[in-house]
Amino acid sequence: MTVHIRALALIAALALPVSALPMAALAGGDDYDAASDSEGRGPAYFGFVRDHRGVPVSDARVVLQPKGGEAVEIKTNTLGLYRSHINKDVKPDDVAVSCDKSGYQQAGVQRRQQANAANVETNCTLRRL
Repeated sequence: MTVHIRALALIAALALPVSALPMAALAGGDDYDAASDSEGRGPAYFGFVRDHRGVPVSDARVVLQPKGGEAVEIKTNTLGLYRSHINKDVKPDDVAVSCDKSGYQQAGVQRRQQANAANVETNCTLRRL
C-alpha cells in the first residue's frame, strides 16, 4: 500500500509542472489573435514554415525585408508559426519574406492577402538538404 501511495505522489509531483502550463503552451503555440493586433504598428505579417511534407519546422528563421528598410528576423515556434509587424508606412507588396534553417533550403513562399485585410499571411516551405 505504501508503495502505491509513493508512486501516486511521484506521478502527481511530475504532472504538476505540466498542469501549471497554459493549454496553448502545451500545444506549442500561443494565444495569438491577428485581429487584435494594433493597426498603429502596421499590418501583422504571420504564417507557417513547414517542410515539403507539411510538417511544421520549429525554430526556423523568417526574414521580413522591406524595400529600402531594415530587415526584421523572427523565429518560428514549435508549430512553425511566426508573426511580426513592420512600420505602418511600408506597403505589404514592398516586403519580401524568406525563411531558412540549418539543414534545409527554401522551396517556396506563398502569400495570401485579402483585398481589404490589414494582415498579411505568408507561408514558407523548406526542403531538407
